[in-house]
Amino acid sequence: MSQRQCLLIATFNMDARPWSGVPWEFTDVVSGIEDADIVAPRDRLYDKDNPTAAPALRDRLDARMRRTLGRYVPRMPVVQLARDYDFTLYICHFVYEIEEMGQIREWRGRSEKAALFLFEGWPSTFAAKARVLARLDLFDHVFVLNGASIAEMSRYTSTPISQLSTATDLIRTTPVPDHPRRVVDLCCIGRNDPGMHAALLALGKERGYFYHYDVWKNQNVAQDWAAVRNWNAELIRRSRYYLVWDPAHAGASRADAGTQQTLSTRYFEGAAGGAIMLGSAPDCAEYHDAFDWADAVVPLQGDPAQVIDALEDDPARSNRIRAQNMRQSLMRHDWAHRWRQVLATFGLAPTARHLAREQRLAEMTRTIDPRF
Repeated sequence: MSQRQCLLIATFNMDARPWSGVPWEFTDVVSGIEDADIVAPRDRLYDKDNPTAAPALRDRLDARMRRTLGRYVPRMPVVQLARDYDFTLYICHFVYEIEEMGQIREWRGRSEKAALFLFEGWPSTFAAKARVLARLDLFDHVFVLNGASIAEMSRYTSTPISQLSTATDLIRTTPVPDHPRRVVDLCCIGRNDPGMHAALLALGKERGYFYHYDVWKNQNVAQDWAAVRNWNAELIRRSRYYLVWDPAHAGASRADAGTQQTLSTRYFEGAAGGAIMLGSAPDCAEYHDAFDWADAVVPLQGDPAQVIDALEDDPARSNRIRAQNMRQSLMRHDWAHRWRQVLATFGLAPTARHLAREQRLAEMTRTIDPRF
């Protein structure tokens, strides 16, 4: 098998909001199946371990000069690479973070092949970011989470672009073989529908449901990303119903997404944990490809009590949903499966450790018990 040397560059340590745990988990899984170095610097202008500390004088002067000249102020400190790599993948959330790669000195000259994985890209914002998007020409391939952005993004770069979904660490999230008790009745992490949330609160009070949901907005988390991902996984593994809302859903939408449909990580997490997903599903090709089985998401409209009662009164259907969610996830939606897609794009073969992880995932399907 190939003994390639990989470099994974990511921005998760520069943003302490919960979504940064997703790229962390990707690098965590890939570094376990490849010979990989991870470069994930902290924000040079904000020390999250010591928030009251001022940035270094050199950094403050640099930031002031760049702002005066109307230039981008990089948050990543300068990093000098000490070796060459066969393959480099840069993972970032936002378009403006593409410019951060300039802080990794000589990265292009030290990378035989290089790709970028952009988690968030909305076509309505691209015209204002044309200069930044032109930097995509430095990469051999660009992967985007939002497949609907490809046509518009291609106007700003000659680099090939393809869609790549997120995933989850199935070994961390799937509740097999231990099958912990599902003591959380309803679980919603992140995006919520205000109207349905109010109805579920009332239903929970009436029936004594344990309804877990976020009460903080724009929160920062302690930068122990393993703890963040473990916390989410333990919640979902113990949840009967898991709420999911697509970005364009009325009441749960965001301004830059508009009515655009895209697939988020929450769907992969809910399915992996064996919960029954309730809510809305995005109407986009990547969702239909990834969740092509019956009841992957059970629509939640009108009176939630009627939807939940129908599932409670049909245990055979509920058991089938949970089992199918876990089985399909283990076969298709681990980060190792996404890394295989990246490798295939470059004509590269998986390592022995990669194949061993996929075999372990396949073996886990034989321990699924849908009654739990």
